Amino acid sequence: MIPNETPWSGLEAGKTDTRRVDASARWHWFWAVMPRADVALVLQLADLPKPAPDLPKLKNLEIRFQTLPGGPILYIRLKDNAQLELFETLCRDVMAAGELAETEAEALDRALGRTFRWHYLLRGGKLEALSEEAQKGLIGEIEILKLLIDNLGAKPALTAWTGPSGAPKDFELKADCIEVKARRGASQPAVKITNENQLADVPNRRLWLAILAVDKVQSPHGLTLTDYVNEVTHILEKTEPSAIMDWDLHLADVGYDAQHDYSAWRWIVSKPEFHIVNNDFPRIAAPVPLGVSGVSYALALSACQPFRTDWDSVKSKLVDEGQP
Repeated sequence: MIPNETPWSGLEAGKTDTRRVDASARWHWFWAVMPRADVALVLQLADLPKPAPDLPKLKNLEIRFQTLPGGPILYIRLKDNAQLELFETLCRDVMAAGELAETEAEALDRALGRTFRWHYLLRGGKLEALSEEAQKGLIGEIEILKLLIDNLGAKPALTAWTGPSGAPKDFELKADCIEVKARRGASQPAVKITNENQLADVPNRRLWLAILAVDKVQSPHGLTLTDYVNEVTHILEKTEPSAIMDWDLHLADVGYDAQHDYSAWRWIVSKPEFHIVNNDFPRIAAPVPLGVSGVSYALALSACQPFRTDWDSVKSKLVDEGQP
């Protein structure tokens, strides 16, 4: 039973029944009731995107493309009508994002991007902006990601970026792993290793430690976190647009939301210094004694110097291996 005073009231259950959201809207949005009486939001399209982008996966929503006699559509269907009020809010937010677009393709990208944001929030994402420490860490990882995109391509680089998912290493490739540490340039000459797994060996893979100085500066110097994110987005738009959804999902996993205001913080970042982590490298690594876990410690930069190398050396290994 569809309650009154909702956008779907009056639509007939038992078949796909639709009502245009707004005749003055730029794009063709419809409220719909599906054959099983599930409510939905429909975006009518002139053409299906090729290649088809990844779609968010949510417990109580079905998000799919479908080709009907009247043409292709994207639909977002609610599978649990107990969430009707929240679903209406989601739909109106998705439409508002899509209506800002100048082309249908952009409208679809914006609608899916906003749906991914809901995907993140409904999985328990944070509503507040990232802390200064989290911003520094993300900027450091973005700098390494840019190097990998430039040398391996966008999709392999994003596949390798496992830090946002909580993996032990920030980047995991076919024969290499990279752990990234961002530090303040004026701080004590050390980096913090937060657990025994960060510098632990991975069977059949080399391990590299990348260290960058990320410092907060006053306007007009430096860039905001949003600027660093937008730089990668622009790279993907020019080189591999199909990777943008994967990029957005990684950002959501790490807690970044483009709706947050990061203008109060501006950052400059150094070129990364790479180190090979081998048997002689100074570290406390797993396995640790039984009953011991969560080991954190400060690693002096001076102790890392004998193991320092440059990006060209790291890059040659990655390319030689046909990474990832």
